[in-house]
Amino acid sequence: MSSGARLTRSPRRLRRDGRIYWATLAFLLGFAVLIYVVSVWYLLPALDAARGANPVEKKSLAAHARLLLAVVLVILVCGILLTFRFGRFFLPRPREPRERTKYVDAWEESGKRVQTPPPDSD
Repeated sequence: MSSGARLTRSPRRLRRDGRIYWATLAFLLGFAVLIYVVSVWYLLPALDAARGANPVEKKSLAAHARLLLAVVLVILVCGILLTFRFGRFFLPRPREPRERTKYVDAWEESGKRVQTPPPDSD
């Protein structure tokens, strides 16, 4: 492929190239907001409560924190799968069957095209 062929992309192809960047940026921004909200509303108050808690309450707080971590990680993994569309690798769309290449015999084709001069009558 020549370098000129790569520079002449269709406008639709150029738009598709940029879409993954916006989706990634939106996902990262949303996940950062989620981490901030979870930290401010749960983790920081739980750390303050754990200072004066007895062992049973500490185990309960640890269990809740692990559950929250599991939920956040599931959201992270699902978001990554949806953002980067990994489904195209595991569930590809049905395609038309490939068409076999028709090979042409070059010598036969040249025999059809050759023009012979009329025979000389001596």
